[in-house]
Amino acid sequence: MKKHIYLDRAGKGKLRQAFDCTDVMIWKALTFESESELARKIRHTAIKEFGGVLMGDNVCTGFETTHEPEGTMTQTFSNRVKIVVYKNEGKAAVLIDGEVKMIEERLTIPVLMNLQQSVLKIARDLQLQ
Repeated sequence: MKKHIYLDRAGKGKLRQAFDCTDVMIWKALTFESESELARKIRHTAIKEFGGVLMGDNVCTGFETTHEPEGTMTQTFSNRVKIVVYKNEGKAAVLIDGEVKMIEERLTIPVLMNLQQSVLKIARDLQLQ
């Protein structure tokens, strides 16, 4: 299934009004057919304000992302599992119970997405124990 944001009809109507755009623009944004600044704003608003749900193959959800001023991004999967991305260095560390378990030196977007899926599975497995 192709990546898209599921949003009910009422939510799509609210987006249309908020951004003063057409049904086609909302569709293009929610189905990732457009990568314009407007499309990115529509997707962000759909998820954050109107309850949109990101769906599709290779979509990894179930974690919270924060960006720190010192140039790191932390993705928290549970109280025990997180990824810390060092943006300026292009690397990431996987922490379990505060201990570094793995470092990915050559971080690209596809590598990060695969790492997220692996870490999400680890976090879920740890919760079942």
